[in-house]
Amino acid sequence: MDWLRRGCGIGLVCLGLAGCASPGLPRSPTLNLPTPVTDLTAMRRGGGVDLRFTVPQRNTDKLPYKADAVKADVCRAVDGGACLPVASLAGESFARTTAGKATVAELRDELPEALTVGGAHLLAYKVELLNPVGKTAGYGDAAYTAAGAAPAAVEGLVVEGSRLGIVVSWQVVGADGSEIALRREDLAPKPVGVKTSGVSGGKALAGGKAKLPTAKKIDAEEEENVVWLGVGAPVGDVKAPAGMVLDATAAAEEPYRYSAERRRVVQVGGRAIEMRGVVSAGVVFTLHDVYPPPVPTDLSVAEFAVSNTDPAQGFAADLIWQPVDDKGLGGYNVYRQALDAKGAPVGVRQRLNSVPVKLPGYHDVLSAAMSGTRYRYGVTAVDAKGNESAACETTLEPE
Repeated sequence: MDWLRRGCGIGLVCLGLAGCASPGLPRSPTLNLPTPVTDLTAMRRGGGVDLRFTVPQRNTDKLPYKADAVKADVCRAVDGGACLPVASLAGESFARTTAGKATVAELRDELPEALTVGGAHLLAYKVELLNPVGKTAGYGDAAYTAAGAAPAAVEGLVVEGSRLGIVVSWQVVGADGSEIALRREDLAPKPVGVKTSGVSGGKALAGGKAKLPTAKKIDAEEEENVVWLGVGAPVGDVKAPAGMVLDATAAAEEPYRYSAERRRVVQVGGRAIEMRGVVSAGVVFTLHDVYPPPVPTDLSVAEFAVSNTDPAQGFAADLIWQPVDDKGLGGYNVYRQALDAKGAPVGVRQRLNSVPVKLPGYHDVLSAAMSGTRYRYGVTAVDAKGNESAACETTLEPE
């Protein structure tokens, strides 16, 4: 029996040990509160404020948020005052995910008229997120912008083609401290991996210091087919009215949509705040390669006898001109036209070269029978597409 008692004792000890394991403190059920917003941005545009933030994927317990949507309430504070709920932005609902990616929520607060006129005032916005039963972890981080009069909208946007690129112009208003930001959207699909976004070398035909749009997260999140064009840099010695920009980076036969807005930075509440005007209506334009090179200049002609001893060998005319500076230049065409004593054309104008002349000079040999006739010579520039400039002309008078 001793062995039995000993065996039972061992069994009891084992049972006792098994009963000694502690399950730990009981865990309270999660409240499933959405994580507060930490990336809110507020951009003043025209008569309202555009708000953006990322809808959280997890709750305050760092667990996946268990709901298909998140509701948001927004409050607004003026000049450091109390943050009061914006009635028009109460209970906005956003899906938690979109196609497997976090949702970027977008809201617009149309300001009351009193906040759209006069000098700048500091505005602060906060967002609180609510779960399906209306519980919240409170407001997230604040985002700041400005009340007051916003920059005027850009009007009269015109887009035209040129040999150097696409020219964008607009109506000029009185100086208000704002700058123009031009947005170019590429409407043609690009292969995967080809990125065209960023700030491009748009050049102003009017003089002035180059300026680029203020760097903002809202710009960084633009589509990959968007380019912001810098405004204010002169193109060589070209002079043109203010309110005109050359987009020298635009590709031929590519459709683009251009729009513009005014931006102004104000100092308010110890912060530098950017205010933007309403974006203009977009203008769609495709640059076709139909623009000829510049016209050659300084054409001159000199006549001389082919032989000093034999007039029957005829005479020659040597032409020279200033070369055209154009990256697409294919060469030059040289024309000759007989004229009567009054300078009127006789017969047809002849092109003397069968292929474009590469150098800025030409040697034209004429027969003895052609001596004593007045001739008009013309030189044009031509590109690889066959676009031909107007002619630079000069007259060879008979000796």
